[in-house]
Amino acid sequence: MSTQLSDEQIIAAFHVFCRDALAQARAEGLLDDGDLEQADVDVQVAGPALALFFAALGARGSPPSISSPDAAFSLTTDNCPDTFRNAFSLWQRTVEPVQGFSSTARHDLALLLCEKEVKSSPLRLDVARIAADLKGIALEILQRRSFQMRFRHDLQAALDTSIRPRTSTDSDRPHAAYEPPPMYYEGEPTPDTKRAHAHLAQHDAPEANADAAADGEGLALIRETLYAALGDVMVETPAILSMLARGADYAPQAFFASTALAILDVALTRVDEHGVRPVHMGHGSPTRIGLRDTPPYLRPLLGGLVELSQASRALQDEDDARAVREATEGVEQLTPPRLDQLRERLVQGVGATEEEDVQVQAIANGVNQLALGMSSLPAFRERQAQALQVLVAITAM
Repeated sequence: MSTQLSDEQIIAAFHVFCRDALAQARAEGLLDDGDLEQADVDVQVAGPALALFFAALGARGSPPSISSPDAAFSLTTDNCPDTFRNAFSLWQRTVEPVQGFSSTARHDLALLLCEKEVKSSPLRLDVARIAADLKGIALEILQRRSFQMRFRHDLQAALDTSIRPRTSTDSDRPHAAYEPPPMYYEGEPTPDTKRAHAHLAQHDAPEANADAAADGEGLALIRETLYAALGDVMVETPAILSMLARGADYAPQAFFASTALAILDVALTRVDEHGVRPVHMGHGSPTRIGLRDTPPYLRPLLGGLVELSQASRALQDEDDARAVREATEGVEQLTPPRLDQLRERLVQGVGATEEEDVQVQAIANGVNQLALGMSSLPAFRERQAQALQVLVAITAM
């Protein structure tokens, strides 16, 4: 049996793939300089997703393997590290379909990965499914601190490639603005951290009202609503605590999973077609936040929450209807609720099962993209650093 490759070998090779994929996407007009400079959520997902797509085109063998860019090693089923095994297995299942696609289908797939409008109508369902698989893996990669710390360099390398003539000088050449999310720090909870934990439990704290005035009331209310749910999720989900117990390297993944579960909880309990019912933050606090109550830059976030609410509630209704039908028919072993599968997927990540429900997969990707988008907003990033410390407080109390 082959000796397992190290995580560092895989990470270093993947970032070469990622830089090359971003440069090729720029050369082909899938992403422009503005996209790479801004590096919004769509581009953050597109970078690793495109790398996985191009790697699939270059894969060889059965089961598929992929050589490192410098040909120093090949990543195979036998030598893949356990930390990447589920994602690698799912990627392997995409190789044969990707290599069998026509050039038109491959171009549609690249467009989907970049959130661009496809050329074909109607879109092939198998192309959409592979795009969802690759995005799911990419969203998991984005949770890794090692990726977050290197992604800005990947973006800048793609911007610096001389694929097309430049008219700008070195002084005004484009620069990637991407910044990794706040770092998780190990250690005993400080008094400030314990106060932060108390703040999550007491939603009408004066400090929260001050934040609302400073950051924009609507955004602060949505943020505090999510972080209120986050506190419950971290306590009630044993898998999250197990992840934290594995060390600081897993803390960003634990926090991301907690945030995703909190978003799902809020979508199911506090969101409808009219907007969000935020936590109470004192006298005069609004009872609902709708699209008209939010500035334009926040409307995609709120719209995403509303869409997620509709999709997750529909999943829950289908679960309930199936449970009633099976109970009426005397079925001894009821079908597990897909909402439970969704929660498990948000915690365990991609590739944990051979076959994944298409609807669960789509909702999970939507939740994770919302979590990623929220973490890029300054007001969320500022409180995220505090919430990360709450992870330590909860596990130490």
